[in-house]
Amino acid sequence: MSVSVHEVSNVSDADLDKYTKLLAEAFHYQFFGGALGNDRTLQEPMIRAHLAAALVPGGGEVHVAELPDDGVVGVAVWFGPGQKFLVTDAQRNAGWNQLMERLPDQYRDWWTKFLTDYDALVEKSLGGLEVKLGGYHLQLIGVAPEHQRKGVAASLTKYAEAKAHAKRVPTLLETVGPTNVTIYKALKFEIAGSGPLVAPPPAQGSFEMFVFIKHTESDGYAG
Repeated sequence: MSVSVHEVSNVSDADLDKYTKLLAEAFHYQFFGGALGNDRTLQEPMIRAHLAAALVPGGGEVHVAELPDDGVVGVAVWFGPGQKFLVTDAQRNAGWNQLMERLPDQYRDWWTKFLTDYDALVEKSLGGLEVKLGGYHLQLIGVAPEHQRKGVAASLTKYAEAKAHAKRVPTLLETVGPTNVTIYKALKFEIAGSGPLVAPPPAQGSFEMFVFIKHTESDGYAG
C-alpha cells in the first residue's frame, strides 16, 4: 500500500470540514466524549478547534496521509519546536473558546483543571515542559475506519519523526488506555511517565494518562 504523507497549509473550509469529519469518524464520535457531556454534536467542533489551532500562522502543523485511489485517509495534528496547543489568543479563538461557551459550567471548570493538571503531569514526566516545547508533539491523530490497521498511522508518525530528527529534537505524545499504550510501544515510543487525572463529571475517580517520548534527536535514530 503506497501511502504518501505531506503537510497542508492554506486549507479551504471544505478540506477542513473533510479532515474534521474523518477524525470524528476515526474516533467513532467519542473523542473526549465524557468531557463534552457526551454531546455528539460537539465532536466535530472539538476536533475542528484542534485543526484550526494548528493552522493558525505559526501555530502548528497538520499532516495528511493519502492513498492514490482514496485521497486523504489519515490526519495528524502536530506542534513543533516552540509551538503548543492553545498557547496564543489566535489559537484559542480559532474554535476552542467558542466550543467552551457551549458547555455547561461544570465541564468548562473541568477543562480548566484538566489542562493545568495535564501540563503538570507532562512536566513531571519529562523533567520540564521545555522538553515538550522543544520537540515535535503529537496532539491528535486518526485514520478513516476502513483504512485502520494498514500502516497509515505509522506513516503519519514517521513523517513527523523525520522532521524532528532533521532538527535534532525529540518526538512526544500523551495517550490513555491499554490499547493505545500497546500501539505506541510497538511504534518504539518509550513511556516517560504516567499519572492519574481527574475524570470529567459526573464520573468519580480518575484515569491514567501516559507520556511517551521517542529520541529522534539522537544520531542513533533509525526511523
